Amino acid sequence: MFKETEELKSYVIENYPEVTDHRIDANHWDLECTTCKVTRGFQFIRRHISNELSPEYRAYMRDYAAPITYLFRCPVCGSFKQWIVYELSLPDEDGQHHKHYFKVTSVPSEGLENIEELPVDPPSLRIAYRQAIRAMDANAQLAAAAMFRRAVQIITRDILGANAGTLAAELKEIVGRNYNGAAISTDFADNGYIIKQAGNQGAHPDKDPDLLDFSAEDAADLQRIFLNMVSELFVVPAAAKKAKDAFLARRKIDPAK
Repeated sequence: MFKETEELKSYVIENYPEVTDHRIDANHWDLECTTCKVTRGFQFIRRHISNELSPEYRAYMRDYAAPITYLFRCPVCGSFKQWIVYELSLPDEDGQHHKHYFKVTSVPSEGLENIEELPVDPPSLRIAYRQAIRAMDANAQLAAAAMFRRAVQIITRDILGANAGTLAAELKEIVGRNYNGAAISTDFADNGYIIKQAGNQGAHPDKDPDLLDFSAEDAADLQRIFLNMVSELFVVPAAAKKAKDAFLARRKIDPAK
């Protein structure tokens, strides 16, 4: 709870990522469209203050600082998303106060929460990945790192059949193993090792002061590394099969003959 507005401002600045740089102008924000899978200028549709009170109650409010719901729409596919945002007036280096924007969360999340090519079985893989993305969106980056690590271990044990042991040993074991018609590469195992180490940092306290925090940038990079692994294992083979099947259908070729 906060007694003064300054306490709230300090909390917001310390705990939520600033997204001021995403704002292009009054009508456009630079956001990622998880449908189009590109970053582009979203149209700013409307702004809604969530704690709009009746006039008779406003006298009881010490300050009108409150999170605001922003609604955006992709200009290409029409998909929309909502951000919960704090607007804070803060002094810049020039001594003048300017508006800064801090994102609390978004709906849907900024990451690709669902990857169609991920196996449905075991369900624990999709659950772990979804939890990692939701943790990132809630600015719980240490938790995200731990969940990415969990997802990698589900892949090594439950999908690639590694013998249960340390994740490092499992990653070494699966190199060269065949999956979806291709051999698991050393790069795949190396990326898995990076995620393992980062996940350990997320799960266990570290005495190195440089490693105590896990930033949103760290989590986003970890997600990209995980997506590289997923792409090698699931996405690329699925895309190749889809292209092959489409070609055979168009050319009326029966591969069995």
